[in-house]
Amino acid sequence: MSRRTSQRSRFAVLVQPHFDALYGAARRLALSPSDAEDLVQDVCLKAFESIDELENIEFRRAWLLKVLYHKFVDRQRAKARSPVDQADSGADSFNPEGIARSELRPDELVEKDAQAALIVRAMGILGEEDCSLLALRDIEEYSLEELHTLTGLPTGTIKARLHRTRSRLGRLLSNKELQKPVLRIVDNKR
Repeated sequence: MSRRTSQRSRFAVLVQPHFDALYGAARRLALSPSDAEDLVQDVCLKAFESIDELENIEFRRAWLLKVLYHKFVDRQRAKARSPVDQADSGADSFNPEGIARSELRPDELVEKDAQAALIVRAMGILGEEDCSLLALRDIEEYSLEELHTLTGLPTGTIKARLHRTRSRLGRLLSNKELQKPVLRIVDNKR
């Protein structure tokens, strides 16, 4: 029992200072609070299982973020292989400026929702890995060296992928077809 308590206290000392950074990165990758929480929980489980290894690591935050990134990529690949249609795109919860919805007028709410839906649709077309790389660099403001540590990709490859992804995102956001509202037809004949 004391070993378990000792392991819990070691975990709290080693991982707890990084919770905010982990959740922030997970939130930007997953675009959904519940998915972000699940990702952070997966990282915490991995950290708890690897507590002895984690104690010997100098840059714990980088290690934890790398595990988070890999867990995210694994989840996205599993979703892509799943025959179940993912109905929730995350557009309802996307709020990059952190403005409370109650502070906005109804016309501003409609505009924000339309912008969020457009961004989510465009980022869905980009692909999970490029989207997450872009979010970590441009939203989380990780350096190229940190991204190299997280992903294992060479810095030149990261620069090239970021450039291509930004260019493609710009083209997608200016695409008139993408800006048209998406209508869902519901089949109630069941």
